[in-house]
Amino acid sequence: MKPNTPHAIFTTEHSIALGSHFYSFSNIQQTFFGLVHVFVMDSLITNTEHPNTNVLLFRMLQYVYKFYVQYN
Repeated sequence: MKPNTPHAIFTTEHSIALGSHFYSFSNIQQTFFGLVHVFVMDSLITNTEHPNTNVLLFRMLQYVYKFYVQYN
């Protein structure tokens, strides 16, 4: 599923849903748009926080900056 895609889970029986995150450079712009939305709207649009992923996303942004700005 792409970043910023609203979704919901409905079941007919009791169940546990397990999700995860996958970050890719091809969708990084949409990912950062989503982070801005979560920052502004806070708990109205998400049901959990992921503080550990902020470090990963910051490192990805550093890589992109170094690749496209510093080395070119």
